[in-house]
Amino acid sequence: MKLMNLFIPAQQRETQRNTGPRKAVVALGGGGARGLAHLGTIQAIGESGVQIERIVGVSMGSLAGAVCAATPDASRAQAKTIQLLRSPIFQKRQRMLFGGASPEEPLTSGIFSWLERAKKYLQAHRKLTKAVTSPALMSDVALQEAIDHLLPDINIQDLPIPMSVVAVDLLSGQRVILENGPLRKAIRASTAIPGIFPAVRWDDMLLSDIGVIESVPALLASSYASDLTIAVDVGQTVNRIKKCDTAIEAMLRMDDICERMIRPKLMTAADILIQPHVGHCPWFDFTHPERLIEEGHRAAHLALAGVESIQAA
Repeated sequence: MKLMNLFIPAQQRETQRNTGPRKAVVALGGGGARGLAHLGTIQAIGESGVQIERIVGVSMGSLAGAVCAATPDASRAQAKTIQLLRSPIFQKRQRMLFGGASPEEPLTSGIFSWLERAKKYLQAHRKLTKAVTSPALMSDVALQEAIDHLLPDINIQDLPIPMSVVAVDLLSGQRVILENGPLRKAIRASTAIPGIFPAVRWDDMLLSDIGVIESVPALLASSYASDLTIAVDVGQTVNRIKKCDTAIEAMLRMDDICERMIRPKLMTAADILIQPHVGHCPWFDFTHPERLIEEGHRAAHLALAGVESIQAA
């Protein structure tokens, strides 16, 4: 774990770039289900001939990145992920968290909303008590099960592709970069949406998702890069809404607005920006993984068109 990395001077990067095929550090941003597009972008980067020298992930970007780092065969990584999302246990967990009165009730977009879920908790006295006395509004059992299914029980430093997992320490207020220690635990920390899922104890820290303020870790990724920095943005589209009447609605809406306003500034450090057309997809909607993966693949091929087959002199 560390807090900062020194930038590699441009002259040194140029020298390294001229010694072989193009290399890239890839920054994968947060976005819940939209992060499935990362699986397609990683595949396309490999197909372009660009060598991935490190993956830097935030939130869902850390989970998707870890899947790809642990399983460099893109087809296998995608198949394993889709298998999980199609499994009865995952479907049941989703219905329990976001569905209706029974686990068998079909998922609907109207019910399938984290804002509505938060409102339901706050409208009931028992749930209000939980909100002010418990560490999180939702259980992270489904998230833990998914992480355990998708990732091997190894340390971050043992991954075939080097990786940096980004989180925030709620106690110190500092950004934390995890590069050593249990991989599964690190991913749980990076994907623990503050207040929604429980934060993760790590030594003397309490780690959580930093995605609201650093949704795409492009600047950090550029500090590692010997050649290219590629950023992948799977953020949501912030559209006009019809109402914003309650305190919780205002707070959650402001989080969305702030995150969207900050994101462009974060990505200026990237040499190549990939933005799959997935902003319309809610963060919790895993019902069409193939579409999201394919969109990531398509967007990456377009963005990498000028880099494909380029070899250093």
